[in-house]
Amino acid sequence: MSGRTSIWIADPPFLWTATFLLAASAISFLIWPLSTFHIAIQSRTIALATIGALAGLHGASYGAYKDSPHESFLARRFLRELVIALGIAFFLASMSASASQCFFILFLTIFTLTRVVTEFWKLFVRVEPQQDFRIPTQFHYVRGVVNRRWLRLLAGAGFLASIYGMYCLFTLLPHGLPNLVRGLMVGAGFGLTEAIAGAYKDGTIEGFSTVKFLKSPVFCAIGGFIAAFHTQHLGFLMLAAYGTNRMMLELFFKILAPGYAPGKFRSMTGSFTEWTERRTYFLLPYGVTWLFWLGLLLQ
Repeated sequence: MSGRTSIWIADPPFLWTATFLLAASAISFLIWPLSTFHIAIQSRTIALATIGALAGLHGASYGAYKDSPHESFLARRFLRELVIALGIAFFLASMSASASQCFFILFLTIFTLTRVVTEFWKLFVRVEPQQDFRIPTQFHYVRGVVNRRWLRLLAGAGFLASIYGMYCLFTLLPHGLPNLVRGLMVGAGFGLTEAIAGAYKDGTIEGFSTVKFLKSPVFCAIGGFIAAFHTQHLGFLMLAAYGTNRMMLELFFKILAPGYAPGKFRSMTGSFTEWTERRTYFLLPYGVTWLFWLGLLLQ
C-alpha cells in the first residue's frame, strides 16, 4: 500500500512546479490579449488548452483533497480530469460559437462539461465495489444499485437529455428580459434541477435537508448573475452559471468546512491517515485556479 502513497505526481516539487508553469502561462494570456498575437487562431487554441488544463486542475485538486484520506491518492483519477478538460478545450476551439466568448466563460464551460463527463462515467458506466460507500457511487434507486448496463446507459441518456431539456426550456424565456435577470432565472432554474436530482440521489439515504436543497438554486443563480455580465449566449450562460455554482459550493461547504468528510463514505475518518496531512499539497494548485477564476472575472 505504501507504493500508492508515494506517487510522484502528488509530491510537492512536481505538483507545485507544474502549477507554477500553468499559472505563468495563464497570466501571460491575461496580460497580453490575443489581439497582440500574429496568428490568432493558433494563439486561441493554445490559450484554450491552457485554460482547459487549469479547469481540469481545479477539479482534480479538489477531488484529490477530498478523497485521498479515504482512497489514497489515485493518479489515474487526477490525470483523468486533466485529459477530459483538455479534450473539451480542443473541442471548443473548433467551435465557431466559442470564438465570441471570453476566457472567463470558457473556463467555466470547460469546468462544467468536464464535471458532466466525469459524473456520467462514474454514475452510468464505471463499475466498482460499493461496500465502502454509504451513498452508492453508481446509479441507484430506492432499492439499491442498478447493475444492468443497458438500464444504466438508458438512465445516462436521460441525464444528458435533461441538461438539453433545460436549455430548451430556457429558450422560452421572454426575449426582452434584461440579461442579468435572465442570468438569475437560468441559474436558479438549472440549480433547482440539480437540487431535485441530488435530493433523489442522496435523500433516500441521508434524509431530506431544506438547507442543502436550496444551496444549488441560490448559488447557481449567483453564478448566472455573474456570467450574465460576460455573455448573452444562452448555452454558455447556463454552463457558466453551473460552473461557478459548483466551485463556490465546494469551496464554502467542503474545503473551508472544519472537519468535512465526504458523506458518500461509510466512515467519516479515512483509513489512509498519512493523506490527511499530505492532501494539503493540493491546496496550492486549487488556490491558484481560484485566483485564475478571479483574474478572468476582472478582465
